[in-house]
Amino acid sequence: MIQAHYFDHRQALLHKVILYFQTTGVSLAGEGIDRRIDRSQLQLEEAFKDAPCILNFADGSHCEIHAQADKQSLLAHLGYHPSTIERWQHKWQAALLAVIIMGGIVFSAYQWGLPVLADKVAILVPVSYERALGAGVMNVLDQSIFKPSKLSDSGIARVEQLLHRLRPTDTRVPIHLEVRNAPEMGANAIALPGGTIVVTDQLVTLLVGDADRELNGFLAEQLFGVMAHELGHIEQRHGMRSLISQGFLTVALGSLFGDVSSVAALAPAALISKEYTREMEAEADIYAIHLLTQRHISPGRLADALAFINSQNRRSSKEVTPKWLRSVYDYTASHPATDERITRFRKAAFATE
Repeated sequence: MIQAHYFDHRQALLHKVILYFQTTGVSLAGEGIDRRIDRSQLQLEEAFKDAPCILNFADGSHCEIHAQADKQSLLAHLGYHPSTIERWQHKWQAALLAVIIMGGIVFSAYQWGLPVLADKVAILVPVSYERALGAGVMNVLDQSIFKPSKLSDSGIARVEQLLHRLRPTDTRVPIHLEVRNAPEMGANAIALPGGTIVVTDQLVTLLVGDADRELNGFLAEQLFGVMAHELGHIEQRHGMRSLISQGFLTVALGSLFGDVSSVAALAPAALISKEYTREMEAEADIYAIHLLTQRHISPGRLADALAFINSQNRRSSKEVTPKWLRSVYDYTASHPATDERITRFRKAAFATE
């Protein structure tokens, strides 16, 4: 016999009982308690060294055995044999191996499984939801980071004309341009879900100087290249794919139930950081090369733009440029492997000559 604490399935009241071992099972005796339970109605939970031993009964009630000697007696009576996993838990080498294996599984799922799943889910997201999400993100950005453009109306109209000339006729979603002053982001352009491209004043000023001048020739084609790359992100659903990868459950549930606000609140940081994979960047670059070639514009113009922005960023780090430019979070800073991408555009330009 051993001492135990008995809990019935009706109330959380502790009953001190004596648990007797019998050939056919066990019996309980205590104040107002007299039970005999067949062995087939017993279920012993996994035994832990410093935790109470839990003996469950078929009706939902159970006993807790605390004393180490009593626990061992119960285990012996029931002929308990620890499973392989339980035995591993008592060996630090096996436990460490299990942690390493689990870490590998989690890392593999995040690194390869989730992106594949995100790609498949992004295709299923309705365009109406994607556009509503883009509008929500734009609203959040206007309230936090963006300021009204300081470019003149005519300057903004010239940038819009460039996009109009570049815009394909068979786009997946309607393409819309927004121009904003964004000192914190600096010379940058971002593509939002649903077809909105945001170009900052700082990017326009850096590439073409005064936006009121005629945007044609070399200057226009550099800006063409940047916008073509952002169009590639939109057409390939990179914004949605990134958001789904970074917040899969939130975005998936939002798309199912039409809850845009919860995703829009989380999306700006992810989209501004531009944590696109190398594969996504390559897809957007290839799209830009194809689009620019169709418009008889050399892909080398985008290479020129990237090289110029990159050089300006390096100069700003040496504090030889105006104060506003020294804090630029520029276009090349948000796009990894800039030199690799410049080489890609140079090769494409050479191939089309």
